[in-house]
Amino acid sequence: MGPWRNLFKLVPFIGKYRLSFMFGVGAVLASSILTVPIPYLTGILLDRVLLKDKNINDMFLLLGMMAVLYLVQYACSLLSGRLFVKISYSIVNELKYLVMSKVLSLPMSYLSTTEKGYLQGRVAECNSVGNAFSPVIISMVLSVLNAMFAVITMFAINYKISCVVIVLVPVFIFLSKSSNKKFLNSTREMMESSAVLSGEVFESMNGIEDIKILGGKETQLFKFKSKMNELFHHSVKQNKSLIFLTENVSLLNNLFTLIILLISGILILKGQFTVGMYTSFSLYTTKVFASAQSLTSLNTILKPVCLSVERIYQLLDMEDENSGKVVELDSRIETIEFLRVGYRYRSDLPLVFNDLTFSFTRGDKVLLLGDNGTGKTTLIKLLLGLYQPAYGIISFNGIHASSIQSDSLRQRIGVVSQSTFLFRGTVLDNILYGQNCNRSTVENLIDELGLKEYIDRMPKGLDTEINQNTSGVSGGQAQIIAFIRAMLADKDVLILDEPTANVDEETRRIIIHSLREQRYMGILIVISHQMEGMDFFNKTIHLTKTL
Repeated sequence: MGPWRNLFKLVPFIGKYRLSFMFGVGAVLASSILTVPIPYLTGILLDRVLLKDKNINDMFLLLGMMAVLYLVQYACSLLSGRLFVKISYSIVNELKYLVMSKVLSLPMSYLSTTEKGYLQGRVAECNSVGNAFSPVIISMVLSVLNAMFAVITMFAINYKISCVVIVLVPVFIFLSKSSNKKFLNSTREMMESSAVLSGEVFESMNGIEDIKILGGKETQLFKFKSKMNELFHHSVKQNKSLIFLTENVSLLNNLFTLIILLISGILILKGQFTVGMYTSFSLYTTKVFASAQSLTSLNTILKPVCLSVERIYQLLDMEDENSGKVVELDSRIETIEFLRVGYRYRSDLPLVFNDLTFSFTRGDKVLLLGDNGTGKTTLIKLLLGLYQPAYGIISFNGIHASSIQSDSLRQRIGVVSQSTFLFRGTVLDNILYGQNCNRSTVENLIDELGLKEYIDRMPKGLDTEINQNTSGVSGGQAQIIAFIRAMLADKDVLILDEPTANVDEETRRIIIHSLREQRYMGILIVISHQMEGMDFFNKTIHLTKTL
């Protein structure tokens, strides 16, 4: 479990909500202080009003005072609860944002080898941090404060019996903690068995077709029953531990109450104590033992929080993809150069390509050819700074890519992938997505690309509604929309990944015609399996599989 010092890492987050936190702490203190006089007033009510003076007005006065204290304490508890719940969710959301931001900034070399479920788990772990400010913790803090004030008042009433209570408290904590530990161990075993059974159920449901084909029903049911029996055993054990814990605490409370009653009874018989004082004392004692019981479970609640904070900061402290990159690319990309570049996804895997050398300059139209598995997409990922080469140098404008901040590089490179995603809205909305342009700019570009007739054939032209992803337009139309969007962005480098694949002949012809006629002044890179109609490119790179 994470060390307690990990909780101090939450201090900077608390600082942002300093005022709410201070009001919350103040409300908790007020709530504790307000309950201190109530047992004492109860003792006075018994001794002086009910047993001695029997004055009904005094009784109503004391009861009224206690009622006011209870109501104000109730209001303070509500206030502290609301404030800490707000702080809790604010800190959790801020942590989630930081973790998500960090995940998006991590290098692809880490992300590609890490299970997505693991990263999702790290984001989800932020929820457990909120337990540090949960109503349960606030109740525990209140309980401890109540116990502290109760002990002070108890010594003021009778120091002899107070000393007995102070001696009994460590015994109570030790015995309660021992029982609680057994309960936690059995709960852990039960949860593990439950997870194993859930996995067995998932496997059965996932492979139900194969189970039927192979006639494996009885085998699968036998495995299921075995796991279910194991869960049954651990569940019974856990419930026995819970009963044992509950009864132990109850027995200790009863025994210690009898001990205090015995000592109080002797003092009452000697005239050194009163029934009212005993009543007050027993109420304070209840607060002390309740606090002791809370302390035994505090460790159970806060230790997972410590672990979560530790694990979250392990992620936050990782180096991101811009670590060590100090150059911001603030001018147009004029040249790109690969010098004897090689790449492999892992050290134990063969090279995707090796000794790759070429250079592009502004105005080049580059056709990147190659069969599946030759590294076309990998090369583009290297260009985008998603991965670093195993060896060799990639440079932009003569600047080593390893020193250029990834964000500033990607802002100057546009990519149209094979799988085009469109957002809910009109065709125009999708073209303008992320662009600082207007309708007339889009219409002028469509005219330049020779696509006006094509767009006008859509039901409402640029105002055609797209419901969800590409619903409302064909696959070819979606590809054209993405193509226009990329051209509108006017990036220094434009990469089209298989722009003519999986589209009809008309769309293919339109895209090739636009690429041929458009006077794009940046570096155009088109990935393709085929060369038909691609004779207008001034550079061709043909990738082959590395032996």
